[in-house]
Amino acid sequence: MTALWRFLTSLKTCAWAGLAFCVAGVVGSVVMGRYPELFADMDAQVFAGWFARKGFADPAPTLWLYGLLLATGLFAVNAACCTFERLVQILRGAVTLRRLLPHVMHLAFLGVVLSHLVSAVYGDRIPGVAIPQGGFAMVGGTGWAMRLDRFDAVMAPEGYPKDFSATVTLFRDRTPIARGVVRTNEPLFHEGYGIYIKNFGTTPWGAPYAVFDANRDPGATAILIASLLFTAANLLYLFPPRRNDA
Repeated sequence: MTALWRFLTSLKTCAWAGLAFCVAGVVGSVVMGRYPELFADMDAQVFAGWFARKGFADPAPTLWLYGLLLATGLFAVNAACCTFERLVQILRGAVTLRRLLPHVMHLAFLGVVLSHLVSAVYGDRIPGVAIPQGGFAMVGGTGWAMRLDRFDAVMAPEGYPKDFSATVTLFRDRTPIARGVVRTNEPLFHEGYGIYIKNFGTTPWGAPYAVFDANRDPGATAILIASLLFTAANLLYLFPPRRNDA
């Protein structure tokens, strides 16, 4: 047990995990380009569901993902064990902000990893909800029907869209529950879901239509808070220490 604890709290373990993470990422960037049919829908689904279907069914092209996940897990365990060991020592001695900052970074990193894990397991992805103007479509298994009230597009002289937006209304059992304008990078949020406009076009009978994705990321807020905490701790650590805070 002593040898295992030394391994889990070692800086060398962190360095080797970092190297493994980088190598797996490089391999993955190559493999994803060679197997586009396998990874094409990776971002359109909750990661845990996608990995359960494709990561185990075809393990050879996804072997780099196993390495990436293992390296991330080892990173997290290393950070947790190192922080626990050092915090005990710090709390028994002189507690200063500078001594605590590296472990604030560790805890923020763990918060990001755990929040991503929550989103990867309990999130939801509903891609490709296509609706003609004035029409309705069900939004996955949410129980909502969405109506496209109006679609507007501003075209550049060169023929590409400069801006486009969709006014939508959400219904549950014929009762309106939310309404708003959806633009690129400006989703409509309701009950934890973000509704994003992804594409648009014209139907064969000449009516405009828009295509939406509805995503739920339960860990998104925690990821943002942990990331800001990690950044703040890093910036504070860059300031030169005072003698009474070393």
